[in-house]
Parts: sequence; structure tokens; C-alpha cells
Amino acid sequence: MIRRFLNLIFVLLLIACTNSVNKTEFVNPIFNQPLQPSDIGAGEIYLTPMSIDMRTPKDKNLVAGKGNCELIENTQNKITLKCVMKWVETATYTEAQKMLNKKEIWSQELGQDILKRLSTDYYEDWYFSYEIKEHQYSKDYIHVMEYSWLSEEPEYKSSSPYYIYNKHALSKSD
Repeated sequence: MIRRFLNLIFVLLLIACTNSVNKTEFVNPIFNQPLQPSDIGAGEIYLTPMSIDMRTPKDKNLVAGKGNCELIENTQNKITLKCVMKWVETATYTEAQKMLNKKEIWSQELGQDILKRLSTDYYEDWYFSYEIKEHQYSKDYIHVMEYSWLSEEPEYKSSSPYYIYNKHALSKSD
């Protein structure tokens, strides 16, 4: 009886340890590398299982947004993070102020929304999913698609193409 109880405790501890390892490391270490944007309107992205760091398109030293995250999906080809985001891009704040100075209603509404998101005490829950695509355009880069959305069951997901330098392929060609 005691042996069964100890075996049960051991199995439960093993499961708990396995789950904690999966939460602190990506199954595929390629996601630890910076994601380079394919679009000039996006900046670099740095991921960890517990955070996201987005940089501005014009200067990778300027932070556009940061988030504390929970890793909710972790497979070889896809990760999904649920993050509490804080947007901090100062260039966007300046653009929002310019929109508010215009007379068009749509630009004033958009400007107000941007200013609200950039205020010091405003945080949003965001979901980010990064998926390695099967079709690769080059052996030197890995094509990764980003999907982002605001609610658990979104009606619409935004998508952006990124790439990761394939260091393994580059080292073989040297």
C-alpha cells in the first residue's frame, strides 16, 4: 500500500516537472532567435516562453511594445503566447496626435484609440501565434507567420510574415 502511494507521488511529481519544463523552454529552439520582418512596416520581435519584445520598424533599439506572457501552445512548428501587452512606441503617439488635429472623424477616432493604448496605465491581453510554414522560399531563412488577436475566440486574426535566419543551413554552406 505504501509502495503504491509512493509510486503515485513519484508519477505526479514527474508529470509536474515535465509540464514546468515545457512551459519554460520552446520545444523548437528556433523560436529563441529574433524574428525579422518581411514587411517594412513591422519591426523585429524577440520571444521567450514568458515574454515578447517588439521593436519599431525604423530603429530596432526602440521598443514598440512589451508583454508578459504565458506559453499556451508549444509544438515543433508552432507556439502560441497569451500576453499582457504594454505599447510604448513614441512615434505612434506623435502620429496619433497628428490624427487628432485633422477634421476627419475616422482619423480622430483612430487617434483617440491609439492615445488610449499608449497611455501609461493601459494594458491589453493579446494572443500571438508563430507558425513555421511548410513552404520555404530559401534554405537560408525559415519562413514564420505571425497571427495576432485580442480575444480567446477571435472573429478576425491579423497576420504578418517574418523570417528567421537558418543558422544551421548557413553553417553547412561555409
